[in-house]
Amino acid sequence: MFKDPYEDYKILKCIEEGAFGKVHKARNLKTGHLVAIKIQDCTNDNFMDLYEECKLLESFNHQNIPKVMDKYYWEQKFYICMELCAGGDLTDIYMGTGSLKESQVAFVAKEVLETLLYLHQKGYVHRDIKPNNILLTDAGEVRLVDFGSMSSIQTEKPTFIDGTPAYLAPEYVLEDLNGDYDERCDVWSLGMTLLELAEGRLPLLLTSSYSYCKYWQQKNRVPQLRKRDKWSPAFHSFLEDALTLDPAMRPSVEKLLQHEFLSNDSLTRVNLTLSESNRVTV
Repeated sequence: MFKDPYEDYKILKCIEEGAFGKVHKARNLKTGHLVAIKIQDCTNDNFMDLYEECKLLESFNHQNIPKVMDKYYWEQKFYICMELCAGGDLTDIYMGTGSLKESQVAFVAKEVLETLLYLHQKGYVHRDIKPNNILLTDAGEVRLVDFGSMSSIQTEKPTFIDGTPAYLAPEYVLEDLNGDYDERCDVWSLGMTLLELAEGRLPLLLTSSYSYCKYWQQKNRVPQLRKRDKWSPAFHSFLEDALTLDPAMRPSVEKLLQHEFLSNDSLTRVNLTLSESNRVTV
């Protein structure tokens, strides 16, 4: 991994930029295949963190987790070469084409739940499920990304709030200093994500962990679909289960996978109608 990545890849346009660094589309000079390369500034302090995160991703073997193809450390930058998800993320999709149909929401729900079941069985909580972290391939296949907030279910639970406030489970925000949360916080985040995809807007317009904590301390109501007649009873039931306020009563990922909302005749892939120039991957 200690070699110049530009000997193997031609870096093309930047397709995403954030606090984590930048993601570029790139072409493998030997095979011609397109990939996504995540480039992060690297120091003596964070090298091992980046390396261990990459090794963990390499150890995952699930069809809905992008494959790591190469990794490099060069000139104080860490490069991770991964599968390119040219369809973009689900925020891009619904902002470009409008809210998703119920059958498409069901498809996303099933694919993400199957990925979470794999992670939970491995002993990990993702902790940052949201539309931005759900990508689509050109074929409309779902890929779950961004494992920077992931933690072990049993150990190493961070004693600080991490993740995106609008999607965080109430118990995670209210009890995080005691570490009193488990993998069911991912179920809540998925429920909030599905609400957003169905309605084309965030269910809760809260921008900070503090405001989110205040919201639940005041015992405000759990978000619901606004137009009840537009959606099937099965979808309402699924969301009520996923957004159960008491985590002890909230269904597990495994149980939700058996819900009637995810029956085979109700699932369709998300239409990829965005132009190539407007698609984004992370």
